[in-house]
Amino acid sequence: MANEDIRKELETVKNDISKLREDITDLAGMLKDLGVKRMDDTRESVSEELEAQRERLRAALGRARERGKSAADEVELHIAEHPLGSLLTAFGVGYIMAKMSGHHS
Repeated sequence: MANEDIRKELETVKNDISKLREDITDLAGMLKDLGVKRMDDTRESVSEELEAQRERLRAALGRARERGKSAADEVELHIAEHPLGSLLTAFGVGYIMAKMSGHHS
């Protein structure tokens, strides 16, 4: 009878080990799926943040472009309204820059 009990115990242990293997396999699959999902979530989050940063950059560039155009328009208007003064100013600035860089006329 002792052998029979040992066989039953051994069979029970074998079944338990088999079940444990299945549980570990299932757990490994669940962990893998969780890791992939987290990676996908992180990738999506980073992608959304990059897109938001691109939009902010586009908006800032648009504002800078508008300010530059506005400043150029103002200079053009000023030159059109005061051509002689603008010419004298440009000559003066050029003369000063030439003196500062060491070129003598």
